Amino acid sequence: MPHIAAYDDVKATRIKRELPRGEGWRTNFLTYPAGTDVTEEPMGFLVEGNHERVIRPHYHENDQFQVVVSGGGVLGKHKLAVHAVHFSRAYTPYGPINFGADGLAFLTLRARKDPGAQYISDSREKLAAVPSRAPWQVTEAPDFTRTGDATLRPFTQMKDERGLAGFSLSMAAGATVTLPDPSQTSGQHIIVTRGGLSYQGRDYNAVTVAFIKPHEGAWQVTAGAEGLEAIVLNYPRREVVAANDAVVAKAPGHRVWQCALCAFVYDEARGMPEEGVAAGTRWEEVPETWTCSDCSASKSDFQMRVVG
Repeated sequence: MPHIAAYDDVKATRIKRELPRGEGWRTNFLTYPAGTDVTEEPMGFLVEGNHERVIRPHYHENDQFQVVVSGGGVLGKHKLAVHAVHFSRAYTPYGPINFGADGLAFLTLRARKDPGAQYISDSREKLAAVPSRAPWQVTEAPDFTRTGDATLRPFTQMKDERGLAGFSLSMAAGATVTLPDPSQTSGQHIIVTRGGLSYQGRDYNAVTVAFIKPHEGAWQVTAGAEGLEAIVLNYPRREVVAANDAVVAKAPGHRVWQCALCAFVYDEARGMPEEGVAAGTRWEEVPETWTCSDCSASKSDFQMRVVG
């Protein structure tokens, strides 16, 4: 049986958080009775903040998804828009998260309990000591274009060999579809972004968060009276992964540099035109004030990859 909760079920638990800058709130979607061992239970909560809020660069010990619900902002140097999904592998630094002019609200989702944010400023040595770390992150937006009564469309970038996957789901009212089987993953989150899904005689309307454990099998979803748009997210299996193969430069005479913290890559041949760094710009010519696009690390945290 899925663990499921709509915002209307949990909004009374919304609490204001004391912050060093700006205002923030947290609302827990997935909660458990007192005395429950939640070590292997999923997490799902809504993070909100006004335009002054900033979350410093940090990492977590578990794989995680973040789904923008409203407002906007910037993660690292990447703009966040409504329904954008960010995946960060365990021990992958990211940030800062700057909340936009209209504020920002996003769901934070994990397949198991996490001890909390590990800020780079305080936990850099701890991160460096993690064995076989394979940092990686990606941001992708769903495509809710529907053909027929139901369309389940896979994300194109958010995937790996351990079962990581994302899907956009769009359904007409009353339509039924079977979701991808989570048995070869670490579980599956479903986020209702528009309309609702019908379950046990009730329509769970946006925003709703549900979680399917691997042993619970593929869930058959029925759209509610207003149709359904949802995001389906599969967590990768928790087996140990070897470090990524070295990234090598393809253009003769050009080098590739990689962030030692989050694995972001700067390829001299490509440059970063979106940040004003033209293709062909040598690493030495990149301004010393430039910082990593994903985790805000400095140039000194980059290492040249060996060309094979």
